Amino acid sequence: MAMTPHELEQFRLERLRDLVARAYANVELYHRKWRQAGVRPEDIRTLGDIHKLPVVTKDDFRHSFPDGVLSRRCRPSQRYLVGTSGSTGSPVTVFVDFDKVLLDFAVNLPQIMAGCRPITVLSGLRDFLLRRNIRQLFIVVDQPRAYESLQGRVFPQMRHTVVDSLLPATEHIAALNRKRPVFLMTYPSVLRNICLTLRAGGATVHQPELIMVIGEVLDEPLRALVRRTFRSQVMDVYGSTEAGFIAAECPEHCGLHVLTWKVLVELLDDDGKEVAPGHTGRVVITDLFNRATPIIRYSGLGDYACRAVEPCRCGRTLPLLARIEGRSVDSIVRPDGQLVHPYHLTLALEDVPHLAKFQIRQERRDHIRVLLVKDLVPEAANVSFAPDGEVGQVILERFGRILDNQITVELHTVVDIPSRPGSHKHATVLSLAT
Repeated sequence: MAMTPHELEQFRLERLRDLVARAYANVELYHRKWRQAGVRPEDIRTLGDIHKLPVVTKDDFRHSFPDGVLSRRCRPSQRYLVGTSGSTGSPVTVFVDFDKVLLDFAVNLPQIMAGCRPITVLSGLRDFLLRRNIRQLFIVVDQPRAYESLQGRVFPQMRHTVVDSLLPATEHIAALNRKRPVFLMTYPSVLRNICLTLRAGGATVHQPELIMVIGEVLDEPLRALVRRTFRSQVMDVYGSTEAGFIAAECPEHCGLHVLTWKVLVELLDDDGKEVAPGHTGRVVITDLFNRATPIIRYSGLGDYACRAVEPCRCGRTLPLLARIEGRSVDSIVRPDGQLVHPYHLTLALEDVPHLAKFQIRQERRDHIRVLLVKDLVPEAANVSFAPDGEVGQVILERFGRILDNQITVELHTVVDIPSRPGSHKHATVLSLAT
């Protein structure tokens, strides 16, 4: 039975207060920042009191990793390690507890899919809801081995298909035709490459009933491309490595409904104040369930969004995000015409020491310029990204392997990277080649 609005409010408050108390007592990063701000757990009496807590950034996580972001009460058997793909231009690593995984895959994912169509239409969804078995779900992710290992520990009965997002689009198409899944969940950039490859080669592909895209921006040109290539229904899901599922597209395509039972979403202006509906604000999230690395007032997604002004015509009362300006990445094209998924390159930079942000710019088919910004911490003073230095050589060697040495790569250390025109963010992988 669904909770009433009052029961939902109380549930969220209880989760928030418990999360804050545990983080203060067991996570060094939060204990230090909250003490400096003069805030204690007992100061959080209402949901509105969350504004008393200071916002934490991606740099806070990166500089405090690992011990400073890990709860002392979380045993190794209760957690696993995840890292972002670098689609925001600044990768980060956090710990996630298994209860969080259970929530996202056993509760949130079925509710997201159920919101798209009546359950009776999708027999695979009914099987998922009744048996927690999603063997008909085809997932394309960056680290399939780690993902399969995780699911083996949490959902040993699951027999769904996981495919490496970094494989060529031709292999994704072949796997779709072999497995013939009911559901496909992938990144917009992967879906775009699949569509482009299908249209260029004239091949046919299995048609899932539902395609869910997550992790990047699903823009209108891609929607149009998918409509020309697939008969499937497309659903935009807003999520992140750090917080899991955050919001899912309304069946009426009016925006994305926030999953309020598991996450709090604030949209803040430059002064840290909540923006009014219809105005764009920086996304700050609080995940009410992850206790391994608590995500409390976290601004590290780097996204901006706008709340809808009018109630959603679908009838749902969940808060509606009318627009999300999030992660947008281009694919790289080699001189031989081969598409290279952008995460091949962003993942190659994820462990570079003291790399604060980056941009990979394909200026010609045979030339890439990589802009690198160093951390502003004393420990980074002696780190060099120069092409003739140790770190620079590692980057160039990795890119050379990924690009089959067909593209010249230049490294440039810069003070900052400008945002895209009309945007609050900079592109992480930008293709200017024609």
